[in-house]
Amino acid sequence: MDVYYDVNMWGKGRHKTKLTAVPVRKTVFWGKERQELFIPAVYTGKAGVVLDVCAKISTEAMAAFLKKWNKERRMSLKTPEQREQIDADNPGSRDFLIEMRLDGVPLVLRMSSSLRWYPKQIIGMENADSVEENEFQNDVYAEEWMHAYGCDRECCWHFSRLTYNWGEEKILSPRKIALSFRANMVSVVAGHFMTDLSCNEETVKAVHPVTGQEYTLTLHTCEQMRHSFAEIGKKGILYPEHCLILSYDVTPEIDRGLLDIRDCAQGDHPKKEDTVKEKGGETDGASAVFMAGKSAILERRAAVSSMHFEPVRQVQWRIVFEVKEREDLEVCFLTEG
Repeated sequence: MDVYYDVNMWGKGRHKTKLTAVPVRKTVFWGKERQELFIPAVYTGKAGVVLDVCAKISTEAMAAFLKKWNKERRMSLKTPEQREQIDADNPGSRDFLIEMRLDGVPLVLRMSSSLRWYPKQIIGMENADSVEENEFQNDVYAEEWMHAYGCDRECCWHFSRLTYNWGEEKILSPRKIALSFRANMVSVVAGHFMTDLSCNEETVKAVHPVTGQEYTLTLHTCEQMRHSFAEIGKKGILYPEHCLILSYDVTPEIDRGLLDIRDCAQGDHPKKEDTVKEKGGETDGASAVFMAGKSAILERRAAVSSMHFEPVRQVQWRIVFEVKEREDLEVCFLTEG
């Protein structure tokens, strides 16, 4: 396979700096489910390094997912929680990052991309209710990967390409490759609760979906806020400005990046100013407005509701844990050169 430093998986890029293949052809297994990862090669050049990884996905698991989330159900998703749930359930959405060292020298990750390939059984399930012109088929670039790396056509595959910049020095012909696989976090909802402006020192319980640890959320205040986008918004666009800010804390303490409180509802879409009175028309530009919250009391946490045009008086919240489904994987091997 011809691999270029500055071209993505779909052959797009401003330049074409071809790299030299360093054969690896190693297979490792990750996690309790022992997912098979095939590493065909790394590609090196003075511009940088590219690593290709082929992750096998259980055809049975993918079939079960498509049965649970058929096309009609997937097309009817309405809330952020539903989109997070489908992503958590999808065995083909297990993206990951990899730290790489060549002969002990660490590289700097520049970008990553991924695509998937499915066997006939899965293609048939996906197209069961489709009209001919809308039939699903594998991406032509995924087919190139299948051919180049000789992957089993009875299985599903998740292909990843990671591009690295050189760090301290350039190792064009490495003898030893060390890889650290890091699974991305998955959002898991652990409960719901409602607040209005009367919220004052109420408590809510939540249990971590993996560890079973119980956490207590103390809800201190819930205030109605209004933000102006006049100076930072796009000219001619009206943005929703009203939200609620919830101040709370968690016991026992947990990293702020591992537990979050989010609004169950979506916010209002921005509108074009000249069509609001006539049609109430929504803009084709930005589809949502997001505000990051900060509690007035430094040690407390804050959650911000979705933004709306009218004042917000009540919000249904969801408690979300960020969960890493697999432990990190460290592998090291010699190249075939």
